[in-house]
Amino acid sequence: MATIIFPRDNDAVQPIFNSDVTAVISALTQEWEHQEQLLEAGLNPSLTALVYGAPGTGKTTLALSLAKQLGLPAVVARLDGLISSLLGTTARNLGALFSFANRYECVLILDEFDAIAKLRDDPNEVGEIKRVVNALLQNMDSRAGRGITIGLTNHEALLDPAVWRRFEVQVPVPLPGTSERRAIVSSALSEVPDAEPEAKFMIWITAGLSGAEVSTVCAKWRKRRIVDAGNTTKQADAIVQIAATTAARYGSGENDRFIDREALLIMLAQSEDPHFTHQELAQLFGISSKTVGRRVSEAQEGAINA
Repeated sequence: MATIIFPRDNDAVQPIFNSDVTAVISALTQEWEHQEQLLEAGLNPSLTALVYGAPGTGKTTLALSLAKQLGLPAVVARLDGLISSLLGTTARNLGALFSFANRYECVLILDEFDAIAKLRDDPNEVGEIKRVVNALLQNMDSRAGRGITIGLTNHEALLDPAVWRRFEVQVPVPLPGTSERRAIVSSALSEVPDAEPEAKFMIWITAGLSGAEVSTVCAKWRKRRIVDAGNTTKQADAIVQIAATTAARYGSGENDRFIDREALLIMLAQSEDPHFTHQELAQLFGISSKTVGRRVSEAQEGAINA
């Protein structure tokens, strides 16, 4: 039903988020670190948090990292695993989970939190789902003083409005921006020598991907670099292929432009963040810096004359 992760076994790393998410998590951590002062003032630290965003943005890592920072055990449960077709069983499963978690001061992490709300789409289960949602709300309320309850979801739009109100802290986790992708790539390639042009290209080409996908691109490129040592494959070709097979959306629609390496070269030459030198582009595309300069000049002249 649930997995317990004790502080000594919690190997969650500090996730890389933008400053807004980092500030929210820092504030929540500080509340719990100063809970005695808050209680003396008649206040409680935040007891509930909803973390939502696209898959692969680091929601679970965030929750586990928070538990690690607070030195509390994490009780991780997938709500979709508590669902039963038998009348009343889902509500009883929820009750058993919360009864177990309430024995300890812990961080209760409810993964796939939208699973129960999703069931409301079934017109044959309206009465049962109302009972399940009510049971969930009642159990969340009963956790006061027993730690933090964190809900994780990829589909926040499906949640019942009453459920939203139960969460004191609501944390949207966006896809990583340029600075976050730079940090992820830098960490992933820290032990790879002479990889600055490739790292910049991976930062650029992974725009719109999740943090998990960015990490996957880096790992696949490191493996390709070892396996293809001495191969004449151009780095730009290899990285485009890796990105396309990591996120299928890179192989269609607006990203069809990546098929045209000439256009890709010009796009990178015009990029400001990250900025590419002609020498770096030459290394990526397997041509000379002089050729890069000529093609960029031709593209600029063509744009002026158009």
